[in-house]
Amino acid sequence: MDHNSFINSLTFKNVNESDVERAFQLEIEGFPPEEAFTIERYRYIQSAAPTLFLGAYFSDSSSTSFSKLILIGTIMSTLADAPKFTKESMSNHNHFGKTVCIHTVCVDKQYRGRGIALCMLKEYIKRLKNESQNKDMNGKYERVALICHEHLIPLYQKAGFTLMGESEIIYGNEKWFDLVLEL
Repeated sequence: MDHNSFINSLTFKNVNESDVERAFQLEIEGFPPEEAFTIERYRYIQSAAPTLFLGAYFSDSSSTSFSKLILIGTIMSTLADAPKFTKESMSNHNHFGKTVCIHTVCVDKQYRGRGIALCMLKEYIKRLKNESQNKDMNGKYERVALICHEHLIPLYQKAGFTLMGESEIIYGNEKWFDLVLEL
């Protein structure tokens, strides 16, 4: 399957409770132990902010006569009041917040390097913009904020984020950088 066919074959939907364990496995594969969230944190976010927990699913029809959707990537977020990612936003979800704080963007290691993370980010941003333009939502979201390591800055800039500088957050052993995308 060529690259475009593969990307076009992906299904995006909110991660449900039955996929939280798989999403957590992607986290363990993608982050060093000192940076990874716990399974309890995953369960909390999935129940508190299910519409902010997006999954990329690949249809695997190799083993049976019917297709099975396999979770190969996730974006997990919460809401905050602050205009950028803060230490407080790492552990809290404010249902009335206007800033979507992305905690993780994870892709299964065997599918990395295929543009899935960028594709997920674009889909995620599109969904957030659509929700915010819904008149019933009263401009629900104003911006998306995240922190990332230096080597990932170009990925997020391709998705439309603006680098705000080095983050004040200390989490793990590497420096973090603040990025924001105004919706």
